[in-house]
Amino acid sequence: MNLSLKKPEWKMNERGFTLTEILVGTAISLALLALIAGVIQSQGDTFSRQSQLGQMQANGRGATDFISRSVQNAGFNVTRGKRFLAASDHYITMVYDEDNDGAIQNDDVMTYAISDPTGANNETFTISPFFDEDGDGNVASTETRDYVISLAITGPPFQFYLITPNNSDSGVVQNKVARDIDNIVFRYFDKDGDALPAGVTVDGNGDPVPPYVIPADELNDIRKVEMDITALSKDEDPNEEYLNNGTYLSGSVAAIAGGSTSFSDRFRRQTFSAVTSPRNLVTAPWGKISLVADPTPVSCPDDSTTITASVVDSEGEGVDSGVSVSFNTSDGTVSPETNATVGSGNATTTLTYDWSSPSITVTLSASALIDVDGEDYPVFNAIPVSFESGTGIFTDDFSDGNSDGWTETGGANWNVASTQYKTASNNAAFSSNGCAAWQDYVAQVDIQRNGSLSATEYVGLAIRYLDSDQYYMAKISCSTNCGGGPNDDQYILELVKIDINETTLVSSAAFDFDNNEDYTLKASVVGDDLSAKFWKTSTTEPADYDITIVDTSFTQGQIALTTSTSSTTYDNVIVTPSS
Repeated sequence: MNLSLKKPEWKMNERGFTLTEILVGTAISLALLALIAGVIQSQGDTFSRQSQLGQMQANGRGATDFISRSVQNAGFNVTRGKRFLAASDHYITMVYDEDNDGAIQNDDVMTYAISDPTGANNETFTISPFFDEDGDGNVASTETRDYVISLAITGPPFQFYLITPNNSDSGVVQNKVARDIDNIVFRYFDKDGDALPAGVTVDGNGDPVPPYVIPADELNDIRKVEMDITALSKDEDPNEEYLNNGTYLSGSVAAIAGGSTSFSDRFRRQTFSAVTSPRNLVTAPWGKISLVADPTPVSCPDDSTTITASVVDSEGEGVDSGVSVSFNTSDGTVSPETNATVGSGNATTTLTYDWSSPSITVTLSASALIDVDGEDYPVFNAIPVSFESGTGIFTDDFSDGNSDGWTETGGANWNVASTQYKTASNNAAFSSNGCAAWQDYVAQVDIQRNGSLSATEYVGLAIRYLDSDQYYMAKISCSTNCGGGPNDDQYILELVKIDINETTLVSSAAFDFDNNEDYTLKASVVGDDLSAKFWKTSTTEPADYDITIVDTSFTQGQIALTTSTSSTTYDNVIVTPSS
């Protein structure tokens, strides 16, 4: 029997969707699209709201942080004028040395204020700061001018500005710190916690009720600053049902400028509050004294500097003429020791140092009495003043490849090679450096010889060198086997005096001076006492000097490297104050 498999037949219904089916599908699709669109719209609104809230918070926190930091630093390194120059319920100006360079510049005078960039200016106030206009590092009594600051207080929202005076003229520069500020209130209190200005109306909490301006004679009384800064969102809340109702503090800048103490809109608001206090108060509540030396440091051979004492009262203004200032110094001399202030509150003296050592830092102090309501109150200050030769301790290791500053005389040819100072002919020669006014000091140099010295040859270090005919010298010369094998010689250390002719003052025992090895020669001169020692550089320096002598011939002078041979190398010259 034959079986056959029959393939099934599939028949397609070619009629398609009915109209009802299409309408139902379309309705479902539209519903889904509407749902998705609603979700997207909601998420977009949420994102927009959060973005604006973040910006609003950044504006509010930024404004409070700027002001808090500036109030805390107000008065830092201020030597003339007040730490606060202006203050009201909606602006404040303070001064401090922001870059800590020792002097107030124009950008260290900072005014924080609100203004409407689209409105017309309708409020002004004036500041009169002192700052270093000529860039010499000092603030003179003449370095001041009036600056008029104009604001547009025409209604919120405001922009928050940092305003600084120009250095060369009476203009100002406005820099935007934060935008969209709805309201701002500054409150000021004195050391007793009483509201400023004196006599201002206070609320039940003891806070001053705006508007108010702190008068000039009360600016130095500010000991605490409170602030409330209300930031505003840039745009309205995207939720059309959101409504923000509230009131401004009566008398505050937003209430006065806007003409209403209330608001009702769809803008978001947040108030940021802070309390801060100045940390840099004057040393005494009745005034202070500052000191400036010009020039400083003082470089030899100059031996004097002018000291200016600036005496200011509790308001930062120079005291009247005739206030006596007494000067004192830890070394050197001041003349006059007492001088009277002139109209700007300045008194001067001259500080002089005799260069008994190649460098010294003295302490110069000044004191005065300031009259306050018939009673005298003391003010005092002190500064260091340096008298220096070069960097204060003279050194030269010739690593710069030159002998700049050295004065070469005599028949030898001096040159710098491989960071060492060398001579190149058999003649007496000198290379001097330093200051002719030096008196007491210690000098040393590393010396290396190449070949034997004959009986008439030497290398040395001159001290109190006046010229090639007058000086002392710590001298290394040959005493035994001179001119023979370079390692068989014996040498001695001498202290000699050259006053046209050479006189040996004192000599040491014989010692080795190995060829092509570094040795250190050190000489000290203090008053009439001369000392010298000599040792191999790679070994420990001896505690005591090898030779000492007393001589009164020369009282001051430079140092000099000296030689009568062509085979000497010098390095690492150091001069320090005698101990």
